[in-house]
Amino acid sequence: MKEFTYLIVGGGITAAYAVKGIRELDKSGSIAILTKETVGPYNRPPLSKDLWKGKPADSIWLPIHDKNVEVLTDHQVVQLNLKEKRVVTQNKDAFGYRTLLIASGTDPKHLRFSDNDIIYYRGYADYLKLHELAEKRESFAVIGAGFIGSEIAAALNMNGKKVSIIESGAGIGWRVFPPEIVDYLNAFYRSKGIEILDRASIKDVEKKDSYHHIVFKNDQTLDVDGVVSGVGVRPNAQFADKAGIFVEDGIKVNSYLETSAPDVFAAGDVAAFHSPALDKTLRIEHNDNAKKMGMVAGMNMAGGNQEYDYLPMFYSDLFDIGYEAVGLIDARLDPKVIWKEEFKRGVIYYRKDNIIKGILLWNEWNKVDLAREIIKKQKWMEDKDLRNLI
Repeated sequence: MKEFTYLIVGGGITAAYAVKGIRELDKSGSIAILTKETVGPYNRPPLSKDLWKGKPADSIWLPIHDKNVEVLTDHQVVQLNLKEKRVVTQNKDAFGYRTLLIASGTDPKHLRFSDNDIIYYRGYADYLKLHELAEKRESFAVIGAGFIGSEIAAALNMNGKKVSIIESGAGIGWRVFPPEIVDYLNAFYRSKGIEILDRASIKDVEKKDSYHHIVFKNDQTLDVDGVVSGVGVRPNAQFADKAGIFVEDGIKVNSYLETSAPDVFAAGDVAAFHSPALDKTLRIEHNDNAKKMGMVAGMNMAGGNQEYDYLPMFYSDLFDIGYEAVGLIDARLDPKVIWKEEFKRGVIYYRKDNIIKGILLWNEWNKVDLAREIIKKQKWMEDKDLRNLI
């Protein structure tokens, strides 16, 4: 059994930044990354954004090879033995550790019917599969109108493909945006030639030779060349849970990113942490959190003593609309839209009991730090107080 000073489960952005954090304090300790993917660490956001706009695929790789790291691809961890301090992969390889980081990310939720060549869009292999199909075929259905679904639909449309979005709710981003913006985005996407099938319920997806036959519960049908699903993800924490680590919608960590088990840390999409600014447990599935959390975890693995009190941001690009957001972005809160130019530029404040919990900056740039400070103050804010706040 090969042993390492630092063993990292998961090969994404969090892993790459954890390596940086380790090397800040320990220049020589042995490090290994175990990833179930067939490639090493890479930047994930371009998979639904820049790579569809002509950016070369080799631009996404994260440079860690100068850090003296062993990257083992096609190594999915299926078992963790806390007492013996070792993990076992799907191909029965065992690895020992002094300190372990679980950065295993998330897995896409699958639909209740047979997969039938549905692309559950998450990683680099999914990008390659969809890109290859898009080079040959013309029509696509995107199931789900959240972050991934809305971005992939836009990407396929910009590449000249016929796209239908199938969404069980009110339309584009209905879980995060107030109704006026959902209605605007639906109309905006339709103006681009994208079909929006909102409040739709799928009965089955059948593979018919070279195309997919989608049957809805109202017995309407849709035939397309390819189907992409983006209906959410689940934390990849099963092996940790079985080992006895405390898991509740992700692996629970303290402010130093330590799990309930000694010498085991967790970070990134899989980790549930307490946010001091919001006084709430969060599990964030975005790039900014992956970077910052990975860095702190790596430093603490190597003997650091840094608390994670960061309030992460995320961003999205929908054609020529871009936004950045901080905090809790949830339409179930009390969202208030302050337009500087209607549907072109503005700020959405998400409040609970008149306290700002999240801020979304709609085509409003370089204001993320200010938004963070406003949220951290947790001040009572009436509608009139929001005018000219940002």
